[in-house]
Amino acid sequence: MMATEITQIQKHLDQLTQQTVELTHEARESYQQYLALLSPAVAQKLILASYHLCTQIYPEAFLQLSLNQQQTLQQKLQHLGQNLEESLTTLLQPLNTFVTTEEVEPEQLITLLQDLEQAILEVLRQISQQANQLLQDHQILEIKSMDLLFEIASKAAEHGRPITSTPHLIKALVDDEEGLSSTTSGDPVVAIFLQLSDLEFTDADVMNGRHQLRQLWQKLKSLQESFRQQQREKTIAEATAAWRASWFPLSSE
Repeated sequence: MMATEITQIQKHLDQLTQQTVELTHEARESYQQYLALLSPAVAQKLILASYHLCTQIYPEAFLQLSLNQQQTLQQKLQHLGQNLEESLTTLLQPLNTFVTTEEVEPEQLITLLQDLEQAILEVLRQISQQANQLLQDHQILEIKSMDLLFEIASKAAEHGRPITSTPHLIKALVDDEEGLSSTTSGDPVVAIFLQLSDLEFTDADVMNGRHQLRQLWQKLKSLQESFRQQQREKTIAEATAAWRASWFPLSSE
C-alpha cells in the first residue's frame, strides 16, 4: 500500500519536474524579449539623463568644452548605449545552457532567474558608472568615490526615498572626508544613476515585458510550492513505510 503511494507521489514529482523544464524554455524566450526591449530603452534614457546633466545641472562646465570635445563626449555616450545590447545578451548564457537540462526542479530555476535579475541591475550600475566616468573625464562633474555614490543611491532606492526629481539622476551631499566630491562649496553632486524601476514605469514596451515576467514568476512560484508539498508527502510516506518495515512487537513471555 505504502509502496503504491510513494510511486504515485514520485509520478507527481516527475510531472512537476517536466513542467519546470517547459517553463525554463518559456523563461528564456520571455527574458530574451524583455532584454531586447530594455536595451534601447536604457540607451535612450542614458542620453536623456546626460543631456539634462550637461544642459541643466552643469551647463557652464559643458560650455567650457570645445566643439570637438562636446561631440567626442556625445559619441562616447552613444557607444555606451550601443554596447549595452551585447552586455545584456551575454546575461542569457547561463539560461541558454540550462534549457538543455532534461530534469529541472523549480528551486533550481528560481535561483538561476534570481541571479539573472541581479545581473541586470549590475549592468545598469556599470553603465551608469561608465557614463559618470566619461563626464568626469570631460570635467563635467567630479566624484572621488563612485562606489560611495552608488551606495547612497541604492540605500535611498531601497527605502523608497526619491534620489532626485529627474529620472535616472542621483543628487547626494557628502562631506569631503567621505570621498564623494572634492568641491568645497557644499553643493550636492548630481550624477547618472539608471534605475530599472523608472525604466519599466516610463516605457510601455518594457513595462509590458516586465508584466509577462511577473506572470512567469507566478507560475514558477506555484510549481515550487507544489513540488515542496509533494516532496514533503513523499518523505512522510517513506518514513511511514520504514517504520512499518522495521517494527517488530515485543514478544510476551
